[in-house]
Amino acid sequence: MPVKVAVDTDIGDDIDDAFALALACLSPELELKAVTTVYGDVRARAELAARLLGALGRDDVPVALGAPHPLVGEGPARSPLYYGGLRGVEGRSAGIVGKSAVDLLEELIEAGEIDVMVTIGPLTNAALLFLKRPDLAGRVRLVSMCGAFTINAAEYNVRCDPEAASRVFAAPCDKLLVGLDVTLKCRMSREMVEALYGLGGEYARVLSSYLRVWMERSGHLPILHDPLAVATVFAPDLVRAEPARVEVELAGRYTRGYTVAVGGEPNARVCRDVDADRFLKLFAERMLRG
Repeated sequence: MPVKVAVDTDIGDDIDDAFALALACLSPELELKAVTTVYGDVRARAELAARLLGALGRDDVPVALGAPHPLVGEGPARSPLYYGGLRGVEGRSAGIVGKSAVDLLEELIEAGEIDVMVTIGPLTNAALLFLKRPDLAGRVRLVSMCGAFTINAAEYNVRCDPEAASRVFAAPCDKLLVGLDVTLKCRMSREMVEALYGLGGEYARVLSSYLRVWMERSGHLPILHDPLAVATVFAPDLVRAEPARVEVELAGRYTRGYTVAVGGEPNARVCRDVDADRFLKLFAERMLRG
């Protein structure tokens, strides 16, 4: 039976969110039940996700708008980085529903329609869900692209809302944290980019449009942070994970948003290594063949 998943995303800034959504749709081991957006212009992010889902033949997947702001402070007011990639890729879109991300996730988890939440953006929606319904934390597994454990940095998804990450880490659900320690080893080559550009089909046209705008703005090749998180749901042996107790630095002047493995009862499993070659092969087989 396919694993029923929801993907919570800040699609529109780093291109890896779009690749992660596509991988979720193109992997028969997964059944994508919902997509929710988070952080900043969540409407624009929802439009990007909905158009890509439509191109993948998944216009049945509901897309819901989540929290535009972190638990503390404000989110960005600008448009997502590759929002302009929507121009010139007309076609079907998934439905953007009227209910909020938290309400949609609550409804689906309560009905047993989600086994795993994959968070590939700031953890605000997940934190709000568990604040509203703490009883649901034990009924869903969490896979989060977040954190850095051997790298002296505050990873972006945690840094954007450290308070949300701290609350989610404290929730009593099974968690796998897929951090920079492993995702930075999963880099897309120029040959892979050219293979995507050379594909036919609607989803390749949409992805290519997003990718071209993103590469013009970013100036570098994609790193597949978020697709790796998606892949661990159906291929957990791609990574080596160890139990750890993870806390988030909330008060540090220079270290706010750092994720630190401390002593004590484990509250998550942390990815320590990845078979990057095997993952890239899997990614290319699923994504880059017409």
